[in-house]
Amino acid sequence: MAYGLNTTPGSSTARQRSRIAVLGQKKGFTVDEIRRIVGGSIRALSAAQASDWIARFDGGPLPNPPGKKPRAPYSHPQPGVTRMRTPEQVEQIRRLLAEYFETAEDRAAGWMESNFGVRDPERIDTRKRAGEIIRVLKTLTARKNNRKPLYKGKRL
Repeated sequence: MAYGLNTTPGSSTARQRSRIAVLGQKKGFTVDEIRRIVGGSIRALSAAQASDWIARFDGGPLPNPPGKKPRAPYSHPQPGVTRMRTPEQVEQIRRLLAEYFETAEDRAAGWMESNFGVRDPERIDTRKRAGEIIRVLKTLTARKNNRKPLYKGKRL
């Protein structure tokens, strides 16, 4: 019997019931024969019993058994792991600095150092920090061009 699944009669899910019916029909059984094999109504099965019948009909276990948390199709970032900034973010920062400060590269480097502690966008370490700098630069550029910022959020 599948451990950790609900053993209350009638607790099987619609997904389990349809899988039992489909797998039984693939084996050549009619719906009435499947009911007779499982001992009555498929709807009356518990989630644990339904899981066992699915395995018996050679369908294998469900990829996400009822009562379990869904498995993510991708790996979640681990806590404490630093996500590094991307080359696209560095390029966007360079472009926004050039647009805002025009040709004054020394002023742009000084502004970056005084506000963010780095002179060169290549020295930015995390993706989050690069995103913050991009947001500030977009706001400053929009103000300079007398436009509204492209995002809705905290005003600087």
